Amino acid sequence: MRRPLRSVMGSLAIAAVAASVGMGALPAAARRDAKCPVTALDRAPKPVEITFWHAQVASNEDALHELVTRFETQQDRVRVKLVNQVTEPDLFNKYRAGLTTGTLPDLAEMNVLTLQSLVDSRSVVPIEACITADGYRMSDYVPRAIAAYTLQGVQWAMPWTVSNRVLLYDRNVFRAAGLDPDHPPTTLDEVTEYSRRIVERGAARHGIALPINPGLLTHLYTKSGQLYVNHDNGRAARATKTLLDNQTGRHIWTWWDHIVDSGLGINTGRAETDHLLAVGNGDAAMTIDSSEAVGPVFDVLSKGEFSHVDPGVAPLPALETGGGVMVGGGSLWLPRASSPEKQAAAWKFVKFVSAPEQQATLTVRTRGGYLPIRRSAIQDPALQQMWQQDPRTRVAYDQLLQGPTNPISAGPVLGDPSGTGDAVVDALTRMLAGDLAPKNAP
Repeated sequence: MRRPLRSVMGSLAIAAVAASVGMGALPAAARRDAKCPVTALDRAPKPVEITFWHAQVASNEDALHELVTRFETQQDRVRVKLVNQVTEPDLFNKYRAGLTTGTLPDLAEMNVLTLQSLVDSRSVVPIEACITADGYRMSDYVPRAIAAYTLQGVQWAMPWTVSNRVLLYDRNVFRAAGLDPDHPPTTLDEVTEYSRRIVERGAARHGIALPINPGLLTHLYTKSGQLYVNHDNGRAARATKTLLDNQTGRHIWTWWDHIVDSGLGINTGRAETDHLLAVGNGDAAMTIDSSEAVGPVFDVLSKGEFSHVDPGVAPLPALETGGGVMVGGGSLWLPRASSPEKQAAAWKFVKFVSAPEQQATLTVRTRGGYLPIRRSAIQDPALQQMWQQDPRTRVAYDQLLQGPTNPISAGPVLGDPSGTGDAVVDALTRMLAGDLAPKNAP
């Protein structure tokens, strides 16, 4: 007999936590005592080559190559070998395998979902150790970007390719439905109302395309002001259970089920791009995705594909306005297994790509898909020009600054994000198939 989904999800979350505890979490004091050999590069024969594992693709990968070329042109002490692991899960799985085989990079790009697992692995140098050893000032950084990678008071990684979830929509469809494309929906109820108008006017077959994506659910909880797991989202102490079953959560799940069941929305399943294609081919007027998709979407449109689409970008809708959106995207981690000179070289590269000039370049090259984490970066002339000429490219950055910065908007820290995510996918799938009532899904 199959257990109720709520029990399955709770068991998965608790089991994941128990498994990660078994790996041996470091006491907070020991983490703060970690050392970073920032001066080791001074004594090393030059150049020192570091291997950087990343998961950038398409035009975003082109932007990374541009930054590496700039870095190597400006100095002769460090060379960077880029190794594309294609997807973030592939990168993390290869890193995890490398803990046994010994094949690890000198620098790794990871997303925030890996935070607890990497800390528990004892395989990384907390970036705070390098910050302290180098006397590196952090006052210019956007606080929420730092909060995302801070656990029990320790900053473990440097935020880098920061993004967040946005609403993508076809402005032409809005016009055809008699809706103002400059005033997109800001709440989930408004998404429903806009979708009804779009379908009734025959402007598109559905109002919104929704992929079955556990990350989307996490972002909706966060923007709606709801913790996802206990102990302040796992940041004050290790999370031991999810907090999906509450009034906020039931409203979100009910909204999702209703908009798909009514035909005002369409379920595009787990495929990575089907929700975007639904907007391109007229199946839907809106969808939700990471701002990372903005650059590639604009790139596709510039080549003449889906030329009938006039893309709009808006903040992530939520149950109500005023919440803060959580940070997505990649961060930079320093594996402990690297030699002191390679750790120092990796830290030098981290400082370079985190500098205001490089952060501005990354934002411009990705058309606002990645957000500057340095407040002074927004003074860059090229960035200012892009924002002025195309306000869509500023939406995700403005959203990063809006709402409170607190444990909710910092996002949840999970011992086993894959296990919890799989349980969420199972629940969403069963709910949308009619096998599970929305009130019993979270």
